[in-house]
Amino acid sequence: MAPAIAPVCGMDVDTTTSLLSVEHDGTTYWFCGKGCLLEFQDDPDKYLDPSYKPSM
Repeated sequence: MAPAIAPVCGMDVDTTTSLLSVEHDGTTYWFCGKGCLLEFQDDPDKYLDPSYKPSM
């Protein structure tokens, strides 16, 4: 498993099996579900802000 942390909810995502990813500013971000991916696409800066705390 190649793990990544989903930026919206903070869940672990297996990047070897997940099909939900998006590239932003040269970095690929992985998501647990389509809803989190869509939230991120709407406002990536919100979720990449160091003060943002992911919650499930």
